[in-house]
Amino acid sequence: MPMYNPGGGSGGGGSFTPSMVRLNGHTGYGSTNTQIQRFTTVVANTGSAITYADSATLGGTFTINATGVYSIMVNNNFTGISNFGLSLNSSQLTTAISGITATDALAWSTVAAAAPLVVSWCGILNAGDVIRSHASASAVSVATAVKFTITRVA
Repeated sequence: MPMYNPGGGSGGGGSFTPSMVRLNGHTGYGSTNTQIQRFTTVVANTGSAITYADSATLGGTFTINATGVYSIMVNNNFTGISNFGLSLNSSQLTTAISGITATDALAWSTVAAAAPLVVSWCGILNAGDVIRSHASASAVSVATAVKFTITRVA
C-alpha cells in the first residue's frame, strides 16, 4: 500500500504549508439544505488547501483543494436530544446525519439532553471532497459554544 507523501516524489520531503479554517458561533441551518449548519464568525482562514463558503440556502461547506491528511473537530451545544456530525460529499442534505448513507457520514454522535458534545475525525481527504457540519436541525442552546476547526496536517 503506497504511503501518502505531501512533498511528492519518491523520496519524501518537499514543502508543505498547513491550512486551517476555524469558526465560532451558530447562525442556523441552510434554508434548502436544512440539516447543514451555518456559522457566525470566521476566526482563522489560512492556507489554500480548504475553501470555506457560507450560504443562507446551502449552509456551510468546506471544499478540499489539496489531497492530504486532515483533522476536523466540531463542538455543539443543543437544547435537547440531537444528532450531529460530519458528512463527506453527501447529497442527503435535508436528512438528519443519523439517517444518511453510512459512507457519507465521517463521524456522528447523539446527545441525549442539553449538553456540549464534540465530534472529531482525522484521515485522508481528496481534492474536490466537500465536508459539512451535518446535524438534525435541532435548536442550539448556546450559539457561542459552537466551534468548528478543519486543519490540513500533512
